[in-house]
Amino acid sequence: MNTVSPYLSAITATYPELPITSAQLHTTDGQFNVIVFVNDNLVFRFPRSHHVAEAYADQAELLRFLADKLPLPIPIPMYESAPGTPWEQRFLGYQRIVGEPLYSEALAAIHDAAALDAIAEQLATFLRTLHHLPTADLPLHLPIGDTSAAWDELYQGIRTQLFPHMRSDAQQWASAHFAAGRALLQRDVHPVLRHGDFGGSNILYDPRTKRITGILDFESAGLGDAATD
Repeated sequence: MNTVSPYLSAITATYPELPITSAQLHTTDGQFNVIVFVNDNLVFRFPRSHHVAEAYADQAELLRFLADKLPLPIPIPMYESAPGTPWEQRFLGYQRIVGEPLYSEALAAIHDAAALDAIAEQLATFLRTLHHLPTADLPLHLPIGDTSAAWDELYQGIRTQLFPHMRSDAQQWASAHFAAGRALLQRDVHPVLRHGDFGGSNILYDPRTKRITGILDFESAGLGDAATD
């Protein structure tokens, strides 16, 4: 759907009392979700597949559990489609976290050593807090990932599906990359709650203050190796 109308219809069907003065599709991101900005201060996510939609309820439960436990803002669902809603119309809505993605180019443009140290401290504190939450307190069962078998399966999929389309030097790089990672997996790992997709696109910062403003996208969150983050 290339128009915002069907998404607004889904929202108002569940929340007719929500006044909507503006809405726009966010077209630059959203590999697995369609992103709609509402009233400039709300974000609504709609799934691009049935598989993504099925995970929404668990994501909402986990995010609400984490709401007051982490040192940086995260999306906290305020709006959620009703149970039994067709997957195309399911959604999660939350307060928009202001900030810009901390892409590598943005990070490279920060030449203030003190500012870089402050950012590093914010991120380290966030991960340390997340990784030390008691897993026994989690409100839902999460599978354990980041196992040797899981990484082997990923690598075999890359070899089978991607290698035929890659240059030989890229194939060699990928093989060396996974071999190095595979060696690290020989150690004993105590599963922790980890983010799972802790990259620049999911880290928001304020370029004026050079401070982290929030962490997005907990879709890959689960139990696993802290080193994944």
